[in-house]
Amino acid sequence: MTGNYYSVNTLENIARNTIKQYDEYFLNFEPQAIPIERIIEDAYGLNIDFMRLTIAGNELGRMVCENGYSTRFAPDKDDYELVKVTEGTMLIESRLLEKPQYHGRYRFTLAHELAHWIIHKHLFKGTSTAAAHYKSDVRGLNTIEWQADYLAAAILMPAGLVKRAFHRVRNEKVDIIKKLAEIFEVSKQAMRIRLEELGLI
Repeated sequence: MTGNYYSVNTLENIARNTIKQYDEYFLNFEPQAIPIERIIEDAYGLNIDFMRLTIAGNELGRMVCENGYSTRFAPDKDDYELVKVTEGTMLIESRLLEKPQYHGRYRFTLAHELAHWIIHKHLFKGTSTAAAHYKSDVRGLNTIEWQADYLAAAILMPAGLVKRAFHRVRNEKVDIIKKLAEIFEVSKQAMRIRLEELGLI
């Protein structure tokens, strides 16, 4: 499966437009966590559904790009089962909601699946294949996953807001990465990668 090549600049522009689609003035606000769930549901009209996707928990999200069936793990049966799914539904591993320390990974998974919908939906249409994401905070091993990871990071950590926040806290006696991760509600690993991408560290 091959797709379009998106440059870093193009992905940054897509991220800005995604946020503006939700609120034209959001990027002018104080640095804060991007309301990713509201963007998904209100700006794009997508649905978020929670379930056990796999027994091992190694698949965190799955973007459904056409009506059909998908698999999930049913703990009560200790086996996998088919479930009917609808185009525009984001299937999210329910265990991401179990512990506060998963919050950043949960938000990144949402943004990653949204990224698949925005830039890769045409690749999965007619294939009976969902856009699946396996490791939400690790760079993908192929172009499609890398693009979705990059766009997810650019949506959750908009360049302008991150730079503004970075310059405000850099002279404080704080762990900059930890502080910014808290502001944007992402993992410290995701924030460190983003700051490196933006040439701030």
